[in-house]
Amino acid sequence: MAKITKQEARRLAEKSGIDFSRDYHELSSSAVDKLLAIRKLVGYRKPTTASGSTGRYFFYYLQRVRK
Repeated sequence: MAKITKQEARRLAEKSGIDFSRDYHELSSSAVDKLLAIRKLVGYRKPTTASGSTGRYFFYYLQRVRK
């Protein structure tokens, strides 16, 4: 399976209705599910020293990506 870039992932997430101006904890469960599906397309893995969910780390990772 071909991986997508982080810029493509951000655009896909925005088209799916994920609002990066909000906090991760304000997202609906369906938005988190969409985000996790996109994470798989990118192949993103959270840092090994991370003390949080993969979804949260991926959200903030995409939030830092320039359009």
